[in-house]
Amino acid sequence: MRLLVLLAAVAVAVAGCAAPPAGPKSSAVRSESKPRPRPKTVKVAAVQCPSVLADVAGNTKRLTRLVRKAAAAGAKIVVLPEAAITGYLSQDLKRNWHLPGRPLAFPFQGVHPGIAAEPVPGPSTRHFAKLAGELGVYVTVPLIERDVERDGARYFNTVALVSPAGTLVAHYRKLTPWPHPEQSWATPGDLGTATYDTEYGRVGLAICFDIHTILDKYRDRELWALLYPIAWVDDSEPIQWFTERLPARVRKAGIFLIGANWSVERKQPWHGYGYSTILGTDGDVLASSDTRLGESIIYATLPTQPRNIAVRSLRPN
Repeated sequence: MRLLVLLAAVAVAVAGCAAPPAGPKSSAVRSESKPRPRPKTVKVAAVQCPSVLADVAGNTKRLTRLVRKAAAAGAKIVVLPEAAITGYLSQDLKRNWHLPGRPLAFPFQGVHPGIAAEPVPGPSTRHFAKLAGELGVYVTVPLIERDVERDGARYFNTVALVSPAGTLVAHYRKLTPWPHPEQSWATPGDLGTATYDTEYGRVGLAICFDIHTILDKYRDRELWALLYPIAWVDDSEPIQWFTERLPARVRKAGIFLIGANWSVERKQPWHGYGYSTILGTDGDVLASSDTRLGESIIYATLPTQPRNIAVRSLRPN
């Protein structure tokens, strides 16, 4: 009898050690002892749309409708624009998030991010996780994140990833905030890179200005695709960036890139909105938005990643 009790106790302890780590911020690579056959291809989508600064409810309603539309068209991975839930800047580039005591570039008018920012996990990650579970898709959740500490709150430009299981599986804070607008509110990311092994391949997360440095950070991570929310601003039409310079970087990295850029409701006297792009591993443009204004969704069907990749830690050593 004592031997049976001891064996039962050991079995419980082993089961406890084998359980996945608790807590929604865990982004450990999923590993299955008997993986199901991987589909040969997968349809992906980049959603391009405007957001209204600080209108979380309105933006969420619009994004939910667009995610449903993308899923109805067969997309299994859906990428949304940078900070699309909370807004990044106002569409006329006149209003920007601002914390007291931080420099605010001319001619911005400051808006405190506390009126819209959320924790992760929080209301938006829960909402889109439930939606992803209902639709059986992966969705990026881009927002301004509030992280409360004893000495006050820090704010991050964040994108999370939710899964078809209805769970939060990856959490990324922008490592290199764009200095001009984000100096007034953003804290550089402190979580490193973030990847997740989907049934289609290993994906990594990055946000807009990160693109100048992030591909090197992912070089040894054996990515299949980069999920890339964007809110581009440029001095002139950035067509060369999206058709030549960005493809050249992706070609060197040898990964797919699903880039969802923001848009505006009506034409503005600045450049950069539109141009959402899906790129192949050779830097070829697989899909690009043919509109600059309003809503659009672009799609591409990608070959999935072979399973013979090494599973490794998600955080840099």
